[in-house]
Amino acid sequence: MKYAVQANLIFDVPAKRDQMSQAITDKIAGKLTWGSAIVSSGFDDKLQKPTTSTEIRFENEADMDDLFTLIKNKMAQLPVLKGSVSKHLCSHDENPRPCVISEKFEKV
Repeated sequence: MKYAVQANLIFDVPAKRDQMSQAITDKIAGKLTWGSAIVSSGFDDKLQKPTTSTEIRFENEADMDDLFTLIKNKMAQLPVLKGSVSKHLCSHDENPRPCVISEKFEKV
């Protein structure tokens, strides 16, 4: 079993996007992950706003919980204009079953 956090967020200015990306990168430093840890910055052409996307699978459930809480709290503090963060229980390492979303926080 692996423990994933996925987030897709939209910000009003690049500086807030960069703050979130750095906070995520700092939080996962030294944690045991499985596969690629993705924290990517981008730009939503339709909304003309900066974005960040995150997909990280952890070996430990506590690390997933910590990152989920960090992103959820920062979504209110920065603030995020729009987006979601979710926790996934993934069995990719055991057998081919779909991930199960165990918790989701969304700002619309």
